[in-house]
Amino acid sequence: MKTITVSAKGQIALPKEIRDALHIEVGSQLAPAIKNGKLVLEPVVTIPQSQAWIWNAKWSGKISDSQEDIKKGRVHTFASVEEMRKAFAD
Repeated sequence: MKTITVSAKGQIALPKEIRDALHIEVGSQLAPAIKNGKLVLEPVVTIPQSQAWIWNAKWSGKISDSQEDIKKGRVHTFASVEEMRKAFAD
């Protein structure tokens, strides 16, 4: 088992193979947490505020539902926009 040494300032260096596997680069942010008595460092991905609406629970759920519908074949295919309008006009 490899070990990481904590410096006098509380700093650690992540081994290259871990950084590569998790795509951690200079400037990457990690969120620390304690889970079941273990230190967990989770990479954080930031998004522009203008796009944050799609990442909330409501929209994420709608996207998951849509993906499930596609997998199960619960979709309609239309040859044109006009055909689609007629189908939903009723």
